[in-house]
Amino acid sequence: MKTIILDTETTGTDAEDRICQLAYLVLDESGEVVEHYNELCTPPLEIKYDAMAIHHITPEMLEGKPACTETEGFRRLRELNSPENLLVIQNAPFDLAMLEKEGFENRMRLIDTFRLVRKFMPDSPQHGQQYLRYALGLYREEPALIEKLGEEVRAHDALGDVIVLKHLYEYLLREHSAEEMAELCEGPILLEQMPMGRHRGKRIEEVALQHRNDLLYMVENFDLDQDVRYSFEYWLEQTKDRVKVTIGFGKHKGKTPEEVVGIDRSYLEWMRDKADRIPAELKAELERVLGSER
Repeated sequence: MKTIILDTETTGTDAEDRICQLAYLVLDESGEVVEHYNELCTPPLEIKYDAMAIHHITPEMLEGKPACTETEGFRRLRELNSPENLLVIQNAPFDLAMLEKEGFENRMRLIDTFRLVRKFMPDSPQHGQQYLRYALGLYREEPALIEKLGEEVRAHDALGDVIVLKHLYEYLLREHSAEEMAELCEGPILLEQMPMGRHRGKRIEEVALQHRNDLLYMVENFDLDQDVRYSFEYWLEQTKDRVKVTIGFGKHKGKTPEEVVGIDRSYLEWMRDKADRIPAELKAELERVLGSER
């Protein structure tokens, strides 16, 4: 089994953007670096300035470079693309989507360190790689690896990020096996603490009980990643028998439909029939209280 620790830099973050740098380390079963690739490549469109400001790759640096699919690193990545190997990425959906545009479909077992850090280190103020680089003291381990690789490393380029990612992965391995982490990443990961919003840091179960409408609103209206959506829906389901469904907006905010129906039935009827974006469980409670008649 080999472990591939990978990062890309791209022309931007939009649907049309493409890879302009591919870098990865190949580790053997003992964790030693046995191969490394650091490839600048010519994308089919220009690098956007906001992307350039982050990774500092300029058009002049790409002059004469091959397309991503023609690099030695991409060819070797295809050879390594087997279920017996592990692929380690920070925020994997982004890099995998970029690789798919080059015709690469991952078959390796995946470890997404961003998802795992959010699970294993919920109290961390941030879960980004550069924050953890300093918070965990990972930067102290970088010089020895950079010297071994014999490469010039720039901050925030793909190789620089791969070096940080290797040390972050090794930090996670202190308490969690590669097998455990790969299994967790095969499906949605259940989170126990809020990773976002005004309730960040609180237990999701607590928010589902005390600020339920906030969770319901996010589930209905936000573009949540798979772990956050799964966790919100899980804790909403687990707590539904311990709460009363209340109205989350308007003149009767905080009241239950049962409390309102006798004094303002027409308002509930309006909510049921006309109001947009009503949480599903409130809609069901309105149907129950008002009956099915229109």
